[in-house]
Amino acid sequence: MSTDDKQIVRTFIDAVWRSGDLDALGTFWTPDCVNHAAPATLQRGLVALRAYHEQFNAGFDDFDGVSIDVAHQVAEIDLVVTHLLTTATHTPTAKNVTMTSIRIDGLHDGKIGEHWSVADLAGLTAQLVS
Repeated sequence: MSTDDKQIVRTFIDAVWRSGDLDALGTFWTPDCVNHAAPATLQRGLVALRAYHEQFNAGFDDFDGVSIDVAHQVAEIDLVVTHLLTTATHTPTAKNVTMTSIRIDGLHDGKIGEHWSVADLAGLTAQLVS
């Protein structure tokens, strides 16, 4: 099951994060999903999840050549932990930057039902101002 769960998260990352297909969210997430990484008003359900992703994507408007790579992935029981490396060029400064993030996804019946994540935004900011 752990291998299947890891593949579900990888396929989600490919479809939604890399390809930007927000219509695919329901394919990967349960209708009653909880996204603990989002502000309180955007934590529950697919409509809130889509709004969260739209806001998150808007944060990358000033970046070109965004690449998201899975550096490590571990699964145990119903949890998948994924270490991501995101690289891009900040268009206004022409600086190449890298941001690391860790996501933890709880899967239920083949779909993500609960999510937590942390991104190194301080490290990203330091790269932009240096």
